[in-house]
Amino acid sequence: MNAPTLQRATPQGTPLDDADFRAVYEFLNHESDCLGCGDLPAWQALLAPQIRYRVMAPAFLDAARPRHYGRGTPYFDDDADSLAIRVRQLSTPSFTIAENPPTIARHFVTNIRASRVADGIEALSNVLVLRVRSTEPEPAILSARRVDLLVQTPEGLRLASRLAQLDQVSVRQPNLSFFI
Repeated sequence: MNAPTLQRATPQGTPLDDADFRAVYEFLNHESDCLGCGDLPAWQALLAPQIRYRVMAPAFLDAARPRHYGRGTPYFDDDADSLAIRVRQLSTPSFTIAENPPTIARHFVTNIRASRVADGIEALSNVLVLRVRSTEPEPAILSARRVDLLVQTPEGLRLASRLAQLDQVSVRQPNLSFFI
């Protein structure tokens, strides 16, 4: 698998035809709906067995290159096993206080660009997450840039890799018990 990078504006590879782009678009919107509805088991079913899921804090290292995407400290660096544990924990109210009562989160995915690469389909996108908690007076907004690797399976497209770079230097949330 090629190392994902968020420093480019367009994906590398061969452009998709309209039907394949529509499949990517539908997949990313379906994934967002699963997360927004709190159906984490359905979201987990959209993951490939080899999933690597990373969410990074932004790194500002020098004035010549003010933003270093994909470097720095990861908030998450998960595989299928660790994601399964998180999904089970967050889907079982008696296992966690972080999501009891549950968060309301809306995921808005935009600026989707995709192309075929050797390992599957690379999709670049931006995401905005609006999070509302009953214990917090103000909603929280997080934004990120993502690069995903989608692979075709007999069940349809599946997410094999995600690298998300948060835009905020400091996430002012009591927890990060949600997915980007």
